[in-house]
Amino acid sequence: MILLCTLILLALCGPAHGICGKTCGLRPMGATFGSSRVVGGTDVMPGFGAWAGIASICCFWKPPIAVHICGGTLVSAKWLLTAAHCFNNITVPLNEWAIVLGATSLGQSNVEVRRIKRVIIHEKYDIELVHNDVALLELDRPVRCSSSIQTACLPGPSVKVSELKNCYVAGWGDRIVKSSGRDVLQQAKVQVVDNKICNSSEWLRGYIYDFHVCAGQGGIGTCQGDSGGPLVCQDNSGGFFWQIGVTSWGVGCARPKRPAVSSSTQYYYNWIWSKIGMKPAPAVTPAPVPAYTSAPLQTVPPSPMQPCPFPREKLLQFFNLLKDILRFLKQKMF
Repeated sequence: MILLCTLILLALCGPAHGICGKTCGLRPMGATFGSSRVVGGTDVMPGFGAWAGIASICCFWKPPIAVHICGGTLVSAKWLLTAAHCFNNITVPLNEWAIVLGATSLGQSNVEVRRIKRVIIHEKYDIELVHNDVALLELDRPVRCSSSIQTACLPGPSVKVSELKNCYVAGWGDRIVKSSGRDVLQQAKVQVVDNKICNSSEWLRGYIYDFHVCAGQGGIGTCQGDSGGPLVCQDNSGGFFWQIGVTSWGVGCARPKRPAVSSSTQYYYNWIWSKIGMKPAPAVTPAPVPAYTSAPLQTVPPSPMQPCPFPREKLLQFFNLLKDILRFLKQKMF
């Protein structure tokens, strides 16, 4: 009975939505059906806020045909984090680009679409060496957060990223998408490889720096079209996920001892917040686990939902009605 009442109240009140930044923490959930885009990956099923905040960066040359170019993640209501190389030698005007948010399938209709107002590429981005491969996209108007659209949690200097486990990557891969087509978000669980090992002669041979994170190899990892997407790891004391990397480059796809390389979000933490004109998020405490999800969002302040907006009288009416319904059902049963 208590669980029933709780679920009804959750349905009425809902989690805290509307203001981006109140909650964050991209999370994998509900995976089935194998596929070959994220190598060794599985389809992400819609609903429950799985990978909330991930975005597809598309070009709409001949609507309703959209060309998926790269992935990205929402870091505030108006800013998307992605890889700088996604904009190498691109001559398409910004008004022909679009950001698709709140989707697991790019063919679905209940999504948020924004245009790109401005692109900020890291000042020291090296197009040849692919160093400092991060960029920020300013959206033409703010996004309203919901159960399927939330911001990513970026780890500050105090987060011990090297100790994080349970890591995932996600992306749509490189495809031409029609509005009626099926292009489903993929996710895969990956293992983060220590930078010293990743940089050794048998692995990536000196190409790895402090601004890199290596993850996935030997049949599991990202591939073409997954650039700019997130590498996330679960917090050790909470159910939310830190985005520790932005997918950058790789030698082939998921080859043995050739992990995919991401740009470290912790390394670029101050750069990201300074460019979007915001102060870094304060230290937070993981939220309690709500009964209706397997992996909760992080909440600031630590609460899984805002106070229910209904007046006390309405709640009393609701519980009185619930009592009448239960009394009626009991009479019918006996």
